[in-house]
Amino acid sequence: MKKDIHPKYEVCKVTCACGNTFETKSTVGDIRVSVCSACHPFYTGKKGRVIEAGRLEKFRQKYAGVDYGQKAAKEKAE
Repeated sequence: MKKDIHPKYEVCKVTCACGNTFETKSTVGDIRVSVCSACHPFYTGKKGRVIEAGRLEKFRQKYAGVDYGQKAAKEKAE
């Protein structure tokens, strides 16, 4: 390997929004993340922030008045 061309690979501290911290190695300094293995729903088995947002309810409210031509097709069939 050539000398003095590679970035420094040092210990860095990773901090999650939930408060969990751990150390790893990286070429960048301290890292901040929004989700880690301590708070991610897949790893914890609990419903997380993504599910609590109620995406299905938001979708139904957004498209409540849209019929996509379904009402007209039912009226013709009758």
